[in-house]
Amino acid sequence: MALDLEAIELIKQLKARYFRFLDTRNIEGLQTVFTADARATFKGVDYDFDLNGWPELEAFYRRSFSADAFGMHNGHHPEITVSGEHATGIWYLQDIFVQLKYDVTIMGSALYEDEYRLEEGCWRIAATGYKRLWEEHHVRGDSVKLRVKPIPDA
Repeated sequence: MALDLEAIELIKQLKARYFRFLDTRNIEGLQTVFTADARATFKGVDYDFDLNGWPELEAFYRRSFSADAFGMHNGHHPEITVSGEHATGIWYLQDIFVQLKYDVTIMGSALYEDEYRLEEGCWRIAATGYKRLWEEHHVRGDSVKLRVKPIPDA
């Protein structure tokens, strides 16, 4: 079986842009990585929800990331399978999320499962989502000082 190495590399770059746009709250950039009808499912300890289409995804990302809620998302060890103009991927997520409003830092890992579609010569995310493997919360307290925010105050 021959691997489509060019498609695999382009999908890796697509997911890298997703994580970068996510962590910098670049909503316009995020829109470029998704199909218009993209779906997302996120399952954690105290949440389990679905999003359907770019308008729902956009509202979620705008609401979830701000100058007081931001993070670092790293995707590792991709397993990508390409079949013509469709592909699937599994990514190991390691993330840290800071919520200043609640004075907490959340750390954990999850497995992302993605579907990709080739549209007009560009790979896009058609479906994404993760299931948490583990998650822990750390109270930040007065001794923890934030020196730089990745997202400026609006």
